[in-house]
Amino acid sequence: MDFKDPLVKKFLYVIIAMIILCPLGILLVWNYGDAWGEWDVNDVAEKVHANIQGMEELSGIWSYAILPDYDIPGWDDPVRASIGYIISAIVGVALCLGAFYGLTKIVYSNRT
Repeated sequence: MDFKDPLVKKFLYVIIAMIILCPLGILLVWNYGDAWGEWDVNDVAEKVHANIQGMEELSGIWSYAILPDYDIPGWDDPVRASIGYIISAIVGVALCLGAFYGLTKIVYSNRT
């Protein structure tokens, strides 16, 4: 990756800005409940006024997460939660870039 390329620089600036701004979603609703879309199964059932048995059955299929709820366990105040969101975003970006890098290596190694 050529970090001197203007397009790469712009891409990195956008990613960094998104990482820094990601805690806004939780901070804006800190005293009002969950952020939009971060509901558990019971909240969804209440919002749609329907029986969502299939969703209930699938809700426990993924029981392990590196940073559950995009946070570091025990960091319950707004400042620490914001830092947890930023750390979670950095981990997510690193995992996505690592997967992308690995896939490109696999694809380009088969071409030669």
